[in-house]
Amino acid sequence: MFRIMSVVSAAIVVASIITPLSAFSQAHDSHDHAHMGPVVSCTDLATPPWTGLPDTDREQVASLRQELASLSTPEAAKAAGFNPVLGDIPGMGEHYVNITRAMRGKNLDVNTPDQLLFASIDGQDRLVGAAYSFIDVPDTDVPLPFDSDLASWHDHPQFAQNGQTLHMLHVWFVPSSNGPFAGLNFWLPYRTAGIEIPNACWMADEADADRIRNVSFALVPQRQDGVARATSTDGVAGATGYSAGPSAERMEMFAALDAAARADDRDAWVLAADRFIADLSASEVTRVQGLLGVLGINQMSSAERDAAGIEQPTL
Repeated sequence: MFRIMSVVSAAIVVASIITPLSAFSQAHDSHDHAHMGPVVSCTDLATPPWTGLPDTDREQVASLRQELASLSTPEAAKAAGFNPVLGDIPGMGEHYVNITRAMRGKNLDVNTPDQLLFASIDGQDRLVGAAYSFIDVPDTDVPLPFDSDLASWHDHPQFAQNGQTLHMLHVWFVPSSNGPFAGLNFWLPYRTAGIEIPNACWMADEADADRIRNVSFALVPQRQDGVARATSTDGVAGATGYSAGPSAERMEMFAALDAAARADDRDAWVLAADRFIADLSASEVTRVQGLLGVLGINQMSSAERDAAGIEQPTL
């Protein structure tokens, strides 16, 4: 029973984000040290077909996407034994888990991931990626299903018995802020909100990357009684946790972000982002920083957390 629950928990490794943030004293200030993903080439590693990958990896991702084409809707995924858990996780979407596949342990097959990732884009839930998971010792010898140095296991010791941890790898089928294997895809909240994503090349500047991440998670709907609340008034932005809808001033901010990104105007985008971030309330800032901290820590490996002096996550 414990093992079954652990496997299910693999897909909801960040269930903790709906717990009061005070429970994560390390998370509030930890996002600066967390693994936000590598800076990738904005020309060939931020957008499919991932031409910057080794040919074998690029072909495998294309093959995987084709293999899963028949499961591109939530209804088809459910019919095939994949079931949603916990709702939309910021930067990841919603995990759909196939328990039968998850129970196979370390016997991975690159074309049969045990999890599918769905996110709302243009008002529809779309298949945006897949994930692999298994339980093993932290220094696992299970080979990665891809050759690129960008691919790496991250793990979650809080979802395994003592001495073991739950290893995971994401693969994205859509543009990704930090490449095809990033743990967090900061473009997803923009696309869910209906706001144009920033130029991927801007991620190379850490100050701009920090703006991009903060705006991304500030766009994530707040959860009220376990339900994400969001409104969309004109298709420009269905963003953030306003039970009565965003104010007219906020809508102007969203429109400015959208327009600057569409015009590929970095200076205008920075001004719009800084205005939006400065307008966040103290509780919104705490929430964004908490999400970045908790989710970032959970996208690291145990070895990376040890090297950074970060306490391993626990339930």
